[in-house]
Amino acid sequence: MTGQPGLNALRAEKLDRILEVARDLARPADMESLLYRAVDAAKDLLDAEGGTVWRYLAATNELETAAARGLSAIRIPAGVGIVGECLRTGALINVPDCYADPRFDRSMDRRSGYRTRCLLTLPLVGYDDFLVGVLQVVNRRSGVFDAEDESLASVLAGLCAVALQRAQLTQRLLESEKLSQEIAVAREVQMSTLPKAPPEVPGYDLAGAFRPADETGGDTYDFVPTADGGVMVLMGDATGHGIGPALSATEVRAMLRIAQRLGAGLDDTFRHINDQLLADLPDDRFVTAFLGHLDPSAHTLRYHSGGQGPLLHLRAADGSCISHMPTTAPLGAMPQTSLRSPHVIHLEAGDLFALLSDGVFEYHDGAGREFGEAAVADLLRRHQDKPMTEVRDLLLHALAEFGRGTPQLDDISIVLIRRLPAARQAATATRDFARALGALDEVFEFLGGTLSARGIGSGDRYAISLAIEELFTNMVRHNPAGSGRIGLEVTCGNKGVTCRLTDPDSERFDITAAPDADVSSPAERRVPGGLGIHIVRRLVDSIDYDYSGRRSRITFHRALSGTSSVEAVARRSRTSDGPSRQATSGMLPEGGGGDAMFEIGYGPEGTIAFSGRLDAAQCAKAEQFVSAANGARIFDFSALEYISSAGLGVLLKAHKRLLASGGRLRLVNVNRHIYDIFRFSGFDQVFDVERAGS
Repeated sequence: MTGQPGLNALRAEKLDRILEVARDLARPADMESLLYRAVDAAKDLLDAEGGTVWRYLAATNELETAAARGLSAIRIPAGVGIVGECLRTGALINVPDCYADPRFDRSMDRRSGYRTRCLLTLPLVGYDDFLVGVLQVVNRRSGVFDAEDESLASVLAGLCAVALQRAQLTQRLLESEKLSQEIAVAREVQMSTLPKAPPEVPGYDLAGAFRPADETGGDTYDFVPTADGGVMVLMGDATGHGIGPALSATEVRAMLRIAQRLGAGLDDTFRHINDQLLADLPDDRFVTAFLGHLDPSAHTLRYHSGGQGPLLHLRAADGSCISHMPTTAPLGAMPQTSLRSPHVIHLEAGDLFALLSDGVFEYHDGAGREFGEAAVADLLRRHQDKPMTEVRDLLLHALAEFGRGTPQLDDISIVLIRRLPAARQAATATRDFARALGALDEVFEFLGGTLSARGIGSGDRYAISLAIEELFTNMVRHNPAGSGRIGLEVTCGNKGVTCRLTDPDSERFDITAAPDADVSSPAERRVPGGLGIHIVRRLVDSIDYDYSGRRSRITFHRALSGTSSVEAVARRSRTSDGPSRQATSGMLPEGGGGDAMFEIGYGPEGTIAFSGRLDAAQCAKAEQFVSAANGARIFDFSALEYISSAGLGVLLKAHKRLLASGGRLRLVNVNRHIYDIFRFSGFDQVFDVERAGS
């Protein structure tokens, strides 16, 4: 995002007020008082009569007022009224006439004697996109709430979410009996604020890492996408170690994100953060920080470096490594009355830009020698063609090898930015398909060609193809009368594959909010419904839903098997019933989605032999044959390459028929991929399954 030196007075005034609230919320204090201050700020900025914060109580599935003057604490079921819908959908709700809206719960007005005319309700989204409650602002003094009010309220809702999570953390700290437990919680909170993964930027490869020297550290980094398609890049290093510097570093990151929500440019953001830290920090404290804007269309990196350096620019053309020094004083050290123009780096194809904290350059071995800038440059030069996540890990490994057990004395932060050579830049393929299961052959052909051309491995091809089939089939079956063809967009990057399916004419159905299938029920109570979404969640790293007009859009991302996020996999393995996505990435057979057509027939000794790809379009054929083969108990899968949730439905029906006559379905020669699908869905506990080669 380019600088905006002409921020109007109204925007600047509101930015200052919001930064003041952010500063107050960052300080240890009574959280209830701070929540009231946030509500007061919402009333002031939005010219509203009142406001309330509702806290979500997961244990009882209720909402409770946490900041409502003149009212004692009120609890309501989480699904009641507009506030309940906001919590469930995670979407902002603007109601211009409450009594004309059937969702509005009038019992609150009857209880308080107050009449609510118009209402703005926003989800409180904390770190990790976790809903912690709801903010409501009522009765704009003049007219109703407009789009500008929605934008400002969204920023304030983010601050309230941070306050609620911090209140929960404080409660945990008060209940802790040992200091080590308190520090562990603080470290967990600090690490949770770091990016889980960098954003996908066309033509670029980004990576970052933070390794604190103590339980908590004073470093931070962030990648913040901007409205112009670029990315704000931050790396900061607060003086000292421990909880104090960690809070300073976290404050810098929070203020950057708030400034970006308000549309501030690079110069204004740097200046505002500096002035706020100057007012907040003791005289002997400051934060060295790099703040830059990466423009992937112009291939430039514009930045201010407040005391942060050296910054290394490795040029692919000649292998030279240029060292850039800081451009200005550290944040919070002195007033920035006349900030110089940003420094500009032009990135050519293959160039690499490295932001490294002094904990990297000054890493010591047992003899007191430093790792140094030359060793860093040499490592970057030798490995520049590898993925940046791998280069990052190689650098961390090199530091550990150099230290040979010497304690790490300073925090380590690493941010790597590389412009990819043309051959490795992301490629996007699009096609639309008829709204019919018969189009699945075309879908598989398109996917196979697109993914194979980009060098995507067979295991990833298989998983992506299965996820696409499940989502495409859902769109066809649940909206057969919709108009228009279903669009499919596949973007292959060097880190992973992003797929987007678009139905131009449909009712709203948010699959991300759909409950997981119950995979623990016995066979007689099992139904195949919901299994498709259940399986998709275990094949991809993220999935999002967007609905506008009558257009439904589902987007998912799968990291390639060799570059999966350890954090994301660990998080999934804690929350899913089946094995994690990483646990299956090496267990998928060749074929990448099943290239052969489906066939079914009798095998030796009365078995039924399946071969090829049992997708949703082939289920009628399979069901007709299996139903006619009365009493067949053994299905031979030695030639079956692929099965989807629709195919599981065929097997479940056959199994139930056998149970009614005292029998049981037995599946033999099951390949590893299909066995994984059985495990995801719990069918490994329903059928008698013999794996191939066992």
